[in-house]
Amino acid sequence: MPHRILILNPNSSQSMTDSLRAPIESLNYNDVRESTLPSPLPHRFPALSFPPHSNTEYTYLTAPSTSPHSINNLHDADLSTTACLPLFTSPSPHQEPYVAILIACFSPHPLVPALLSLSTSPHPHQHPLITPNTYIIDIFAASVSLALTLLSSSSPQYTSPSKLAERAAKTQKFTIISTGPQWRRILSSAIFSRPGEVGRGEALGAEMAGRVFGGVECVGMDASDLHPSHPSSSLSGPGEDEGSKGGEEGEGGEDGEGVGDGETIKAKVQSATKRLLGSGEVGVVVLGCAGMVGMEGWVREEISRREGGGGGGVKVVDGVKAGVGVLQGLVRGGY
Repeated sequence: MPHRILILNPNSSQSMTDSLRAPIESLNYNDVRESTLPSPLPHRFPALSFPPHSNTEYTYLTAPSTSPHSINNLHDADLSTTACLPLFTSPSPHQEPYVAILIACFSPHPLVPALLSLSTSPHPHQHPLITPNTYIIDIFAASVSLALTLLSSSSPQYTSPSKLAERAAKTQKFTIISTGPQWRRILSSAIFSRPGEVGRGEALGAEMAGRVFGGVECVGMDASDLHPSHPSSSLSGPGEDEGSKGGEEGEGGEDGEGVGDGETIKAKVQSATKRLLGSGEVGVVVLGCAGMVGMEGWVREEISRREGGGGGGVKVVDGVKAGVGVLQGLVRGGY
């Protein structure tokens, strides 16, 4: 049987969920043929086989209508967690468990620890969609993990204690393009948290974050504004003072407008990219919103323009693809 991976969009925008399908399927993890390869060390290892269950069955799920249409702050994330948890605590009967779950939201989303707690419940029969072996991650943590891998594989290393200042000055950093300006503080705070403090993969601690994290630039739009057919309608409440609309602080939204057409969105994404590239030693640019899936070409175009047609040195990470890749590696590696 194929392994089942759930792609959960924790906001209630169906158009955003639909936009995830093509990029995920284009990764071709199902393009696996049943075959057997001879083992290089037959006396120690068996032949390498790729059985039919190497294929993946993706399930794409949109949060219930009680979830915000766009998750624009931590209050919205809390609301979406409340809306989504019943999908797992009161599932339809006879559903098979998922081997992995991807939360398609670029935030320190509380749904991840909530689902992890279900996976370790002393009453697993009450949560049949999740087992202790189910991998659960959001696109934020997956992207940070991949960005660090890319940096470590391409940046010069300075190991001498006497060269710490030189390392801090020259080591390339990963940066993030996000939506509204409120995310600059939210994402930076999560990354600078101490590992284990919040129990999440993106927490690096102040010392490491200071070396490898180059900051956040925002396009001045909400996630739902990236899908013009669905105007923004966040259910923000007490957390609205964190900022929930674009066009603030000159974040690429000079006109202060929200929803934009394709060319407007492209211009804002490329403007944010330009600001990031001018901020210092940038080695990786991360697309920090599920609604930005498929926009990496715009970022690469701006990188190439800045580097005179080159741009091969700066990597671009699509958060959704990063999340799927991490989960596929975990599942197929049998960790």
